[in-house]
Amino acid sequence: MSPSVPERSRPAASPWCLLSPRFSPWLTALVLLVLWLPRASLTAQDEPVSVTSAASTTAPTPATTGAPSALGYRLYPGDLLHIQVFDNPDLETEIRVPDSGTISYPLIGVVHDLVGRTVEGFSNELAHRLMDGYLRQAVVTITVKEYGKRTATVMGSVNKPGPVDLDPLRVNTAMQAIGNAGDFTEDANRPGSLVIRDNGRIALQVPPGIKPSDLTHDIILQPGDIIIVPRLDRVFILGQVTKPGAVDLPSQQPLTVSKAISLAGGFDKYAKQGEVQLIRTGQPVKTVDVASILEGDGKSQDPVLLPGDTVYVPESRF
Repeated sequence: MSPSVPERSRPAASPWCLLSPRFSPWLTALVLLVLWLPRASLTAQDEPVSVTSAASTTAPTPATTGAPSALGYRLYPGDLLHIQVFDNPDLETEIRVPDSGTISYPLIGVVHDLVGRTVEGFSNELAHRLMDGYLRQAVVTITVKEYGKRTATVMGSVNKPGPVDLDPLRVNTAMQAIGNAGDFTEDANRPGSLVIRDNGRIALQVPPGIKPSDLTHDIILQPGDIIIVPRLDRVFILGQVTKPGAVDLPSQQPLTVSKAISLAGGFDKYAKQGEVQLIRTGQPVKTVDVASILEGDGKSQDPVLLPGDTVYVPESRF
């Protein structure tokens, strides 16, 4: 009997042998899917959200939910922008958006009208102008590092009147601002509440007894808006006067538009004295020529104010 010969050791089978033609195509596809899934998951979790083309944009992720994407954000005075151009470190810079909306950027010079423009639109302009005679390819990334401060002002019969910060990445409403100002006081004239914007007014008309969070018809605020919540026995003098604010109605004699302006310190130098607006709940805005009244023109009427009225003095542009 011949001595036994030990069997030659065989190498361990490689998982890639499953791709051999002798295996079922379905099994091969399953193996490929298992190998690919972890890599796809890692990519989706680790890469930042951005757009890569002639221009790409990024912005910090807001802490609140429901914020618009970076592409929809519109620039505002005070925003601090970090600008990078791929493979061109000499073009990296930080710029704070000025009130004028005009900045200067290396190579291309002056850029106008930044305020109100989307980050994507600004980055696209930089990329296109850089490729117009300076670079063969310009991939621009703009990051909003800081957001300019936005405020509205709540005045009148609320518990904490004053400026209210507006979230740059969320919709801000008038009733939210009233809630942030401590809510209505007991003597608030809620139906007479309104928003003053750009020499005009928008009626808020809050029914009595309703909470700010329950109002179905609300007003989306813009920076600089003034929310007026009148008191039942007060009037408001706003705009281009020396001391804008609330004035108590006297109990013994009527208070007219011109007298109320005097109680507010009189006109300032930019006041449009001939086009003072009398705003009264449920009625059209009435224009009062206070300049003629002060000059003694007997033809000009000086209306008597009622509780909750607002007198607004617009600014003269010229």
